[in-house]
Amino acid sequence: MKNNSVTPALVFLIADIAVGVAFILLPPLVISFLLLLKDIFGVLVLPFTFLFGLAGWSSDMSSLDSVMGGLTPNVTHHPFQAISAAGLLAVSGLCSVLAYAAPYGARVERGLAPVFTALAMVLGGLELSFILLPGLIIQLYALRRPEMDFLSRKK
Repeated sequence: MKNNSVTPALVFLIADIAVGVAFILLPPLVISFLLLLKDIFGVLVLPFTFLFGLAGWSSDMSSLDSVMGGLTPNVTHHPFQAISAAGLLAVSGLCSVLAYAAPYGARVERGLAPVFTALAMVLGGLELSFILLPGLIIQLYALRRPEMDFLSRKK
């Protein structure tokens, strides 16, 4: 039997996984952009820094340093861990969609989706775990009700 309608649980699950992937991949991207911006501004300001130094003034890029200092310090230290967590979340979302397409046939995908999500939660840390917890609950509840229509009364 094939499922042709989209349930709110599936929409929420896919949105939750998308927010999790964005939570993993956006901070390293923003920090990389800020590092590039700092280097470019450092080169552009270099002649003026030299002239102001001759005049006795000191200039530094403290505003950009303070912005970068406020971000998570170890975001760029473990890129493989972040990429692995994002990949696991993508595979988990794919397994959930495939399991939803054939509610009573895709038992392997339905069983593997929460496993991949749990592994991504372990790799991503405590903050990511709080974001992905509702999605994991939906995936675990889908093991019991494969059609993912949690609002209907029929069982």
